[in-house]
Amino acid sequence: MRPWYRLSMIAATAGLLVAACAGAESPAPSAASPAASSAGTSAAPSSAAPAADVCTNPAPAAPGTTLTFASYGGVYQKAQRQAWLEPYAKLTGVQWTESEDSSNATIKAQVESGQVTWDVVDVGNDFGLERNADVLEPLDFSLIHKDEILPGFVGPYRVADITYGIVLAYRSDLTGGKVPQGWADFFDLQKFPGKRGMYDYSAGGIFEVALMADGVAPKDLYPLDIPRAIKKLDTIKDQLVFWPGGAKSQELIGSGEVTMSLMWNGRAWSAKHLDNKPVEIQWNQQILTADYFVVPKGTPNKDEAMKFIAWATCAQNNAAPSQFIPYGPTNVNAKPAPDKVPDLAVSNVNDTTAYFDDQWVVDNAQALDDAYNAWKTK
Repeated sequence: MRPWYRLSMIAATAGLLVAACAGAESPAPSAASPAASSAGTSAAPSSAAPAADVCTNPAPAAPGTTLTFASYGGVYQKAQRQAWLEPYAKLTGVQWTESEDSSNATIKAQVESGQVTWDVVDVGNDFGLERNADVLEPLDFSLIHKDEILPGFVGPYRVADITYGIVLAYRSDLTGGKVPQGWADFFDLQKFPGKRGMYDYSAGGIFEVALMADGVAPKDLYPLDIPRAIKKLDTIKDQLVFWPGGAKSQELIGSGEVTMSLMWNGRAWSAKHLDNKPVEIQWNQQILTADYFVVPKGTPNKDEAMKFIAWATCAQNNAAPSQFIPYGPTNVNAKPAPDKVPDLAVSNVNDTTAYFDDQWVVDNAQALDDAYNAWKTK
C-alpha cells in the first residue's frame, strides 16, 4: 500500500473512532443483562430456550472448559478481566487461567515446541500479519463480525480489541510550571531536567519518538531512519530509565523517579486517577495504535477461543473495558463509557498524531531489534 494512501485511510479511521465516541452511552457486557443467568440461559418465562447468539447468548461451553488468556497485566488486564473474562464465564461456564506475560516470542516458542498453553492472546500492533501466519490460527469470521470492525483493524489472523495512544506523560510537579509540548521537549534536558522513562522494546515507539523529536513529521516517519533516531537517542541515553511493561511505567512516573515517560495512555491515566499522582498527558505527537486478539496455532481449545473473541468484539461487549480504563473500542457500533471519552486516544487526535506502519514494522522486525540491542549495549 502506498504510504500516502495508508495515512489517508488511517486518518479516516481515526475520524470514525472519534465519531463512535460522540454521544456515547455506558457499555454493558451481555453478561450484565438481567435476562442472563450464570449459565448463560434466558431467565424469561418461555419454556423454549432462546437460540444461541454469539453476542448476547453464546452457547454454554462443555463442562470443565478452561481457557488461558495472556495479556499485559496490571490495570489493563484487570479491566479486561472485569469487562470480558468474568462476564463471559458467567454466560458460558468457561473458566479462565491468565498470564500477564504476553510476548510474541512466547507464542512462537509454544507453537514450535508443540506445547501450546495459551488460547487467546492480546498482542501489540507488531504481530499477527501474514508473516506470522505459521504460528497463528486463522480467525473464524463465521462467528466474528468482521464487517463491524474499524477498517484496517482486522485481518486473517488478528482482530483489534482496543485502541490506545503512546503518549508523553509528565509529572506536573517536576517541570517547573512548564508544559512539554511534544517529543522535542522530552529530549530537552536543559529545559526539562530529570530522568526519562522509555519502553524497553525496539518496536514500541522508541525510534519513532526520537525521529519526531528530531523534526521528522509524523507522516514521514516510514521507512524509519534508524541511524538518525539512534543519534538523537544518544543525546539522552544516560538519562533513560527503561521499563519492561506498563505496570513498571506507572510505578516509575508515580514515584517521581522519572520526570517524563513514554507511556500507554491508560497507564498514565491510571497513575493520575487511581494512584492520585500529579501526572498529566501531552497528546501532541501521540502514536495512535491498537492491541489485537490472536489464537496460537495448535491450541486444543481453538473453537472456544474463537467464540470468546467473537463475543468480546461484538458491539454489545467491545467497549466494556472503557468502564475501567480509557481504551477505546474497535467495533464501530460500540459505545465507550461517557466519562472516559475525553481521555481516549481517539478523542485527542490532531494533525500531529502519528501512526505505526504495522506492515513495515513486522517486515523489518529483526533489523529493528538488532539495531536496538546494538545501540543499548554499546
